[in-house]
Amino acid sequence: MSKENIINRIRSNKPIAVELPKINKNDFSSVENLFEAFTKNSEAAGGKVIITNGLNEAAAIIESLLKESGNVISLVDEFKYGTINLNEETSAKSLNELDAVILMGQFGVAENGAVWIPGNSLPQLVIPFITKHLFLLLRENKIVENMHEAYEQIVLKDNSYGVFISGPSKTADIEQSLVIGAQGPLSTTVILIRNSLTNNSFN
Repeated sequence: MSKENIINRIRSNKPIAVELPKINKNDFSSVENLFEAFTKNSEAAGGKVIITNGLNEAAAIIESLLKESGNVISLVDEFKYGTINLNEETSAKSLNELDAVILMGQFGVAENGAVWIPGNSLPQLVIPFITKHLFLLLRENKIVENMHEAYEQIVLKDNSYGVFISGPSKTADIEQSLVIGAQGPLSTTVILIRNSLTNNSFN
C-alpha cells in the first residue's frame, strides 16, 4: 500500500470531534503570592532568580555577570551588551560558541517557574538552547498563576513557534542522576524586575 493511500485512509477515519471540556480556573487557584511562587518554582527547576528594583540595577547585575563572557547576544533593546550582531545570514552553526544570551520574557508562570519566549522575538530559534548561559528578564506584573492562564496569553496566529523555559537544560535518564546542561544552557538566570520601581518604557 502506498504512502498516499495510507494517509488518505487515516484522513477518512478521523474520530468524531469532541468538544473540549470547560475548565473553571478557580478550581486551580491556590497561589497567594505569584512573585514568591514563581521564584520558588524557578529555583526548584535548577534556575537562578535575581530580584531587582529597576532597570539600572538589572543592567548593573547583568554587566557584572557578563564580564568574562566573550560571545554575547542581547535581544533586549535596553541592554547593549551584545558582541554578536544577528542578521538574516547568521546561521545556527555560527552560534556554536555562544557564551550568553539575554532575552525578554513575555510572561512567567508561577506554578512551574516557566518563562514564555515567543518565536517572533528570536531571529534564530536555536538561540535559547545553543548558548552556555541564558538570562531571561521578566517584569513582576507579567507573572500568571498557572498554565491555564498562560495559554490564554498566547496568540497563536502571531507566532508559529514559542517555548516555555524553566531552569537550565537537565536530564536524569542516566542512572537516575540529575545532570545540568545536558542538552542546552548550563545555567538559566531569571532577572525579575519589581513593579514599584520599574521604568515604564520597559515592556
